[in-house]
Amino acid sequence: MKQAILMYTLLALLLATPVSGQRHKVWTQFGYDALTDGRAYGVSITADGTLRPAAALDSFATFEAERVWSLAEDETGMLYAATGDNGRLYTIDAQGNSTLLFDSPEISLHSLALDEEGTLYAGSAPDGIIYAIPPGGPPTVLAHTGSHYVWDLALDDLGRLYAATGEPASVLRVAADGAIEKLFEPTDRHLMTLLFADGALYASSAQKGRIYHVDGDHSRLLFEAVEEEINGLVRGDAGALYASAIGQVNGDENGPIPSAVYRITPDGAAQRWWSDSHVLLRDIAPADGGLLVATDGGRVLYLDAQGRPGLRTQDENFRTSRMLQTADGAIYLADAHSGELRRLGTTSAKGYYESRVEDFVGHTRWGRVTWRGRDVQLATRSGNSPEPDATWSAWSAMQRESGSIIQSPAARYVQYRVELGENDAYLEHIALHGLRANLPPQIASLEIQPYRTPQRSGNQQQQQAAQQQRSGGSTQARSLYRLRWKASDPNGEELLYDLYLRGERQTQWKEVHKNEERTSLLWETATMPEGWTQLKLVASDRGENPPEEALSSEYMSPLFAIDNSPPHVEISARVQDRDVQIDIDVSDRISALKKVQYSIDYGDEEFTIAAADGVYDSRAEQAQCTLSNLSVGEHVIAVQAWDALDNIGTEQIIVQID
Repeated sequence: MKQAILMYTLLALLLATPVSGQRHKVWTQFGYDALTDGRAYGVSITADGTLRPAAALDSFATFEAERVWSLAEDETGMLYAATGDNGRLYTIDAQGNSTLLFDSPEISLHSLALDEEGTLYAGSAPDGIIYAIPPGGPPTVLAHTGSHYVWDLALDDLGRLYAATGEPASVLRVAADGAIEKLFEPTDRHLMTLLFADGALYASSAQKGRIYHVDGDHSRLLFEAVEEEINGLVRGDAGALYASAIGQVNGDENGPIPSAVYRITPDGAAQRWWSDSHVLLRDIAPADGGLLVATDGGRVLYLDAQGRPGLRTQDENFRTSRMLQTADGAIYLADAHSGELRRLGTTSAKGYYESRVEDFVGHTRWGRVTWRGRDVQLATRSGNSPEPDATWSAWSAMQRESGSIIQSPAARYVQYRVELGENDAYLEHIALHGLRANLPPQIASLEIQPYRTPQRSGNQQQQQAAQQQRSGGSTQARSLYRLRWKASDPNGEELLYDLYLRGERQTQWKEVHKNEERTSLLWETATMPEGWTQLKLVASDRGENPPEEALSSEYMSPLFAIDNSPPHVEISARVQDRDVQIDIDVSDRISALKKVQYSIDYGDEEFTIAAADGVYDSRAEQAQCTLSNLSVGEHVIAVQAWDALDNIGTEQIIVQID
């Protein structure tokens, strides 16, 4: 199966409208989990994720009641329904005709049990009464339990009657004369269900979600779920128990409701067989070697022997309260919100399936839709809101051939609808193709900073300057820049970057870098024209799109200076006795000056000279200093000047002290 799905996926890609890059999206759906996000009407979903016609959920009988709490069947095939909020008991014949059998004074009849003689027992609320209705005889009060609720009734192999009650919770054995024997009284508020299996009695609770093995004075806790209520118990294979559990709503009627099915072996080993946090589990029943699971939203699931779920049928207008499988194998479902009884049909209903809404994350032109199936018709609709509303397109005409072009208008969101024929129709894989509209890249910033290599020590700088002085030249400190930029593509595509330069008094941009994939680089400016300069960054998605569809965006930097030339330094000296007055003129063609220092006779010590006007802040500065008490003889005075980009200009003068 997996190989078939892979091959079909590849085929779907080949059939798709030719597109490129991240803009091409294929929405593929297969498997049970993916398909259960949609809505099935008369369509089942198998455990392997195949859509097939579902068994019809046929209306069978109706009652004058708000809800049906319990169902039972006698040896003749007659059905019984216990209802609320009127406390009535109905019989239903094979044709679905209902007849009022007992109109009790109670608000609800919650539970039913039939013995071998045909006596029907009914448990009530809020007075916790157990009624006995013999064949052809009038209903009588069998026992007052002393609790408010009789949630379940059961008979053992000897025909003895047992009751599970709530507020307070207890397991009672009720004799034929109405005498009550209390077998078990837990700390839970309610005991919800009873089950006889292999001679043992089990009871489940609400408030703590427990299963008890009830054996008089030897009763014990068998299992405790994380959910707060276990509302169903059935016997499975090899003596295992299956329990349906529901969690707390947490005050939000529309919030998640943890639901689970557990498999418990006779020795108490429990396994979480199935779970779903988005449905309310109503009831479970054994069927065909697995389990039927009824949830809200009118869903009936089938769990196979491995616990894999499949959707048997669904009707969103039906809220199951109880299921019953009769002796002839028919399955009946009672409604929790109306007095209706339905039967799961054996014939397939012609139905349809509506997918969830898929977000293609941008305005999208639709390509082809491909599928694997038989007797399938498919329509689509699209819109720009997350949920279909009046702004969406109408459903397209039905398409019958896989590989057809999707007929819905270009939009951000899309949904499909599948109609299946009868009997052998199926759909097991579907893929919708779309090409998102290309949007231009977005450039957020472009930073240009001189590249700061590790600083040399003052002695090293002085020695370098002195060496330059000896050679009659000057020193260059910086010609590298660090360029960083931030850019993104709305389509998620990889971008290519081009850099252009326009120097001072230039009218045209000159390319300096092409097809750069990184978002930072070191830029060598030694060969670039000096002066005030501007960079232009171009971001393009051309690497993932054909030329006619590629888009680009531009970002221009502020003006900045390229300055690789040192300042010009002029020195003059006046000697008086052993004192020397030094006058300094410094200028730079491009950058402002920031520091001037001097040294004597190539010594290690450097001395800073203040600007004549107090601040180094322009391209031309003057400075003056006096050297006092120099020794007799020749002295070399070296002056170094730094501009804002750390270019160093040097000059020296020789003075003689007599």
